[in-house]
Amino acid sequence: MLARDLRISSAIICGLALSLHTRRLEADSVILKPAADTTLIETEPDNNLGGAAIVNAGTTQNFTRNRGLLRFDFTGQIPPGSQITKVDFVVEVTGQPKEEQKSSSFGLHRVLKPWGEGDKSSPDPIHPGLGAPATSGEATWTHRLAFTTNTWTVAGGAATNDYAPEISSETFVYGLGDSPYTFISTARLVADVQAWVEDPATNFGWMLLCRSEEANFTARRFASREDAGREPYLVIEYAPPAIGTPTLANGQFTFSFAVQSNQNYAVEFLPLLSPSSHWSMLTNFPAQPAPTNLVVSDPVTGGQRFYRLRLP
Repeated sequence: MLARDLRISSAIICGLALSLHTRRLEADSVILKPAADTTLIETEPDNNLGGAAIVNAGTTQNFTRNRGLLRFDFTGQIPPGSQITKVDFVVEVTGQPKEEQKSSSFGLHRVLKPWGEGDKSSPDPIHPGLGAPATSGEATWTHRLAFTTNTWTVAGGAATNDYAPEISSETFVYGLGDSPYTFISTARLVADVQAWVEDPATNFGWMLLCRSEEANFTARRFASREDAGREPYLVIEYAPPAIGTPTLANGQFTFSFAVQSNQNYAVEFLPLLSPSSHWSMLTNFPAQPAPTNLVVSDPVTGGQRFYRLRLP
């Protein structure tokens, strides 16, 4: 079963004259929910909040900080070799300070090291942001992976060492009434997702930071992936990979396409595009150890053929 049809096709009409047409892939889009999210809690440095319906960020009335972590999985969602063109991040505020509140800009920073989501939530419904004692491998204010040697460079994470100091996207957050909030697409946000699609091993997600951590009453509760119907999500637009310029020489029709590592590819053909047509297999390509270009060659026998590239 082929899980993803990339809809790459070309048609050739052969005879005394040759007419060659190549159709590039149209832009596509996908909406993704987080694969993992949690909160780093300064006031409870050994607690985890990975199983709660909230992700906290900002500074409380007591001047203690919270920092959110969110990661999305692009594997199997975006075809390898695609060009990311737009990324919007949408999140909903579900809680704010009761006595007083200060608005602030919040930013997404690319995380540079792995961390563990965990599955803890607070047993105290009055204080849902305090979490519960972490177990091995869970993210806390002090550790990327609790009960291991994998600590943050400094508690809560350090710019440059644990997360990129540059902001990938930011938005001003007020309160419940203006929710949901969209972190609009930027060149850096697009570059983050592009890098993670090309090399999933480097995908550690983003850290959600308040730009005014020195000010109290900026803390906000954001819906997490456990809050069904209000969870954060990405809206990604991308251009799937297209075949290279086709050529006809010595009775062979040839075209190439870029591939990513560790991904199988299949090329199919049919003589006529119609709802009742069934694609036939031309060739399979096994996964390559590194990104490269693959070449397809097919003898010209007359008539016409349409080709498509698919991911098994």
